[in-house]
Amino acid sequence: MTIDVTVPRSWTELTQEQLRFLLSAMVSVNRACANIAFPSREAYIAHTVARVQTICFLEWTGITLVTPYASGYLFKYGDQEFTLPAAVLASALTHLEWIRLPPSEPVRLDIVDGAEAIPADLSSGLSFDSWLTCETLWQRYQHTPDDTLLWQMAAILYRKDDIRPDPAATLGIFFWWAGVKNLVSLQFPDFFKKIPDDDEPLPPSYEELRRDINAQIRALTKGDITKEQEILAFDAMRALTELDAQAREYDELNRKYSKT
Repeated sequence: MTIDVTVPRSWTELTQEQLRFLLSAMVSVNRACANIAFPSREAYIAHTVARVQTICFLEWTGITLVTPYASGYLFKYGDQEFTLPAAVLASALTHLEWIRLPPSEPVRLDIVDGAEAIPADLSSGLSFDSWLTCETLWQRYQHTPDDTLLWQMAAILYRKDDIRPDPAATLGIFFWWAGVKNLVSLQFPDFFKKIPDDDEPLPPSYEELRRDINAQIRALTKGDITKEQEILAFDAMRALTELDAQAREYDELNRKYSKT
């Protein structure tokens, strides 16, 4: 028996329906495993990711699990039943390995709580002030996973002050900004310098964030506080473009004078 099925090969290939299903599966699996004792965080991640991959694989292919048995599973596809060894299923799940990593590009739900999102790549609709606010909230979430921080981001990104995302949509905010971070690190490599994996630091503290934000504002205003409100109102991508250019000029000056 031959079955031809296809599954998304990356976050960016997901339809809106598939994205919501993936986020919902992540939420439900994490809840189900919250009180299970695992020997390590790595074991927890491996177990939960495998469960999410399996749930999504079956949903997206239309294959139904009938029952597990000693060394494999009995499945149904349409009117036909067939068995698969566990190793074959594990091999099929490798096509969903991308679920283990955050999106490399911004991906988000178009509509949340009746509100329409700004463009996923932040090409319009976000001021530099709002960028700084979202970045601060996202980094704070790294320290303390509090959904209200992501709700505050949602209020900005979906332009609805009283927005109340459901758990799947709340998780979607986190992954959206993770994709944004990957995007801007490629677009503005001089400002967002890549840190070697072995030297990856812990998320910055709130005070470190404030100092970094103040430094970014000062770099754009060149110390003229009368221009601060004007700078904060800049389109976020325009502001990041200027910061990247300044960082590049600074590096070029350092290289020039280091040789003298």
